[in-house]
Amino acid sequence: MKFITSYFSGLISASKTIKILFVIYFTAFIFALIAALSFKSTISNDAGSSLALLTMLKDFDYSTYSNFMHLFGNTISPLIKIAFLFGIFYSIFSVFFSGGIISRISKKPGETSLSIFWADSWTYLWRFLRLFIYIILLQIAVALLVYFPMGAIIGSINNSIQTESTYFYIVLTGVIIHLFLITILIIVSDYAKIMMVNDESFRPFKTLLRSFPFVFRHFFSVYGLNILFILTGVLLFIIYF
Repeated sequence: MKFITSYFSGLISASKTIKILFVIYFTAFIFALIAALSFKSTISNDAGSSLALLTMLKDFDYSTYSNFMHLFGNTISPLIKIAFLFGIFYSIFSVFFSGGIISRISKKPGETSLSIFWADSWTYLWRFLRLFIYIILLQIAVALLVYFPMGAIIGSINNSIQTESTYFYIVLTGVIIHLFLITILIIVSDYAKIMMVNDESFRPFKTLLRSFPFVFRHFFSVYGLNILFILTGVLLFIIYF
């Protein structure tokens, strides 16, 4: 299977760029640290006496969650807004770094200079940001296409549903379909970036349209590679915790 070979080839290539990996990791670490410290400080000061968080760490219970949000909702709401803003900034930095990463892999496989990495990141930033906006709009459209029909289905059978498990399975099906479609959009976006770098294209939307047929022609390979990346992340998460 070619995607397995590509996966290990990518790992070997990444291992040769320790400086670049450190910059990316350090940036992500700073974002996570700021968010974690803000969250910890606020929760400790305002909700530190509550045992609800410890209870939900062991086993999620909606009643406990509902009571906690009722008591400390005013404390949690600003944190959610801050987390959303951090998510936006982190996404922009991810888009920024992707230009340097892809350029290094596609055009300069032996290059490890940080100055060139920064320069390439700036070179493709505007193009990749436009592509990012297109993908966000497509994700919104996909969400509407999935959840509007799901809501209509639930509404049409609401009076005949006997147990909550029916709701659960309908929602679960919708979420699975949504996640599947989102991963496809992410893959298409990644290959569009690669095409833009290789072809030096300045038309993100046109390149995005070109990447769709490419991904579907090689669907099992590109999706299999994506699954390996996800499994790697899950494995590292399990090892860490």
